[in-house]
Amino acid sequence: MFNGKFILAPMVRVGRLPFRLTCLQYGADLVYAEEVIAQRLLKSTKIINETLGTVDFYDEDGGICFRTSEIESKKVIFQMGVSDPQVAVDAAKKIEPYVAGIDVNMGCPKDYSIKGNMGAALLTQPELVKQILSSLTAVCTKPVTCKIRILDNEEETLALCKLIESTGVAALSVHGRTRYTRSSQPCNYEIIQKIKESLTIPVILNGASLDIKNRSDMKEMIKKTGVNSIMVARAAWQNPSVFRESGPAPIKEAVSTFLKLCIDFECPLHILKYTIGKFRGAFKDYESSLEVTRHIEPRLIYKHFGLADYYDEVTKKRPQTFQETYQMSKPQKLDNSCKVLKEEFTPTILQSFRSSIAPRQILNQWLEANGFSKPHYYTTCDGRIFTGFLKIDNDTFMVEGNFKNKRTAIQAVAYAYCTSFHIELRHYKTGPKSVDNNTQCRIGATL
Repeated sequence: MFNGKFILAPMVRVGRLPFRLTCLQYGADLVYAEEVIAQRLLKSTKIINETLGTVDFYDEDGGICFRTSEIESKKVIFQMGVSDPQVAVDAAKKIEPYVAGIDVNMGCPKDYSIKGNMGAALLTQPELVKQILSSLTAVCTKPVTCKIRILDNEEETLALCKLIESTGVAALSVHGRTRYTRSSQPCNYEIIQKIKESLTIPVILNGASLDIKNRSDMKEMIKKTGVNSIMVARAAWQNPSVFRESGPAPIKEAVSTFLKLCIDFECPLHILKYTIGKFRGAFKDYESSLEVTRHIEPRLIYKHFGLADYYDEVTKKRPQTFQETYQMSKPQKLDNSCKVLKEEFTPTILQSFRSSIAPRQILNQWLEANGFSKPHYYTTCDGRIFTGFLKIDNDTFMVEGNFKNKRTAIQAVAYAYCTSFHIELRHYKTGPKSVDNNTQCRIGATL
C-alpha cells in the first residue's frame, strides 16, 4: 500500500475533502487528511449526510471536525493528534470504518501540539511512542502509520525509527527537518537515506517541496534517496495537479477543479480563502488576490473564477444546507449561561473585512431587520488577551480565541455568531418587520 506511491501530506485547514479530492483527480495515490485531535473526534457525532453524499463528524458545537466521502474511502488516511494510548485506540475504532488507514502525528512543531504533549513533543518520549503505536497496531484492522521529524542527533533519530518499526506500523513518514528547522531551509536527504537503509518497513519521504515542481521530480527524489514513496505538502498546495503524470495542469484549470469541489461539498468560506491564497499564479497580482479574498460572500469568489452559474445551479438544489439542519436539530432554547461559539480563525479571516462592511455591522443590521433587540457587546481581558462577548435578548455568547485588542475580539464574536447561525455576510435593509416561518427556523437556536 505504501510502495511507489505519490502522496498528499496532511496540512492544517488545507487538507479538507475538496482539496483531497482535487489531488486524487490529478493522480495522487493516497491523501492524508489534516490532523484532528483525538479527543475532539471522540466527542463528535457521526452524521450520514445524504445531501452531500458524505460521512460527517460534528463536534459538540456543530463544527465539522472531519468529513469524508465514498470517493476517497480507499485512499484517505486519517491523521490524529494524541498523547494517550487508550484515547488513540478509542478514536481509531470510531473512525476506522470510513478511512483507508490511521496515522499518528509525531512531527507537528506548533505550540498547541507541544503544549498538549502531542506532535513533535513525542519525539523525545520513546516509551510513550511505543505505547501509542503498539496499542493501535494491536486493535486496528486498517494500516497504522506514523509521521515524524528528524532529531538533532543522527543516532537518536535512527534509534527512534527502529523503535517505531518494532511496534508493527505499516510505514513511517519522515520529514527531513527538525522541529526547529524552517521550511525555507533544505531538507536533510542524507539522514532519510540512512533511515531507509536501517528499516525494513516502507519509508515515505516528506519535506522535499522546495525541489519538486512535477511528478518527474518526485520520481527522481525517490530514486535519489531510495525511499519507498514520497509525500508532498507545499508543492501540492501551490498547484494540486503536481501529481499529474503528464505534468501540472495550467493553474486556472487546477483552481477551477478545486473550486467546483468546494461548491459540491460546501467548503467553509475561510477555508476557501485560505487555500486559494497559496495557489501559485491563481491571481494576476497581489492586489487581485486581496480583492478576491476580501469578499464576504462565497458566490463573489466563485464569480471571479467564472463559476457563478455553477454555484447557483448547485446551491439552488439545496434550499437549506445540511449543517443548518443539524444546527436546528439541537435544543433551540438556550439557558442563560454563556454559549461558546467555536470558529476557526486564520490570520487573514478578520482582515478580509477591511474596506468592506464589518461582521458587527452586518449582525446589527440583520438583528434589527428581524425584530431583535439591540445587541450588547463587551470584552474581558486576561494578560493582554481579549475575549469577546455578545448579548442578544436573554442569551449571551462568547468566542474562543486569542485576540490582541477589544475591536478584534468584538468583530470575532459577531463573525462567529453569523457563521454559527448561517447569517449571510451582506448588507441588510433595516427597520422592523415580522419574522416569517422560514426565518424562525433559521434563527430558532438563538431564541
